[in-house]
Amino acid sequence: MALIKCGECGRDVSDKAAACPGCGAPIAALAAAADTPIKVSLEGDQFIATRALLSKLAVKAVQSLNYKVDAVDDAAGFVSFTTGVTWGSWSGVSGSIYFEEVAPFKFHLSGNAKQNIKGGQLFAVDIGGEAKKKVAKVIEEMRQLARK
Repeated sequence: MALIKCGECGRDVSDKAAACPGCGAPIAALAAAADTPIKVSLEGDQFIATRALLSKLAVKAVQSLNYKVDAVDDAAGFVSFTTGVTWGSWSGVSGSIYFEEVAPFKFHLSGNAKQNIKGGQLFAVDIGGEAKKKVAKVIEEMRQLARK
């Protein structure tokens, strides 16, 4: 528990209180707003951010790798992308990055990918786990961008 100043009357109030006991001004919203990250940072393997900030960072990482962004869903914590031609597929790899909130504003990133089959191609082989490596590459690019 920490004491913060009420924005209305200046009285010391617990950051856990819903309202100031002196004037009745809402406190919980002020404490939550003060804790909200304004940029993405790293803490070990976890990203410290909001879903919206992570989505923007993921889009930036995908584009910096010259992949195509297919869909972004801030609310669900999801970004999907498609690469260009790969060793296993003429149509590239389709991948998705997922943001799992493990604590307030702390996210664990994971993803999945597959080789695409389009046009006259009969099958696509995931040579050496190439599809999963594209997801790992996007997540690593996000880490690099967050460190800047």
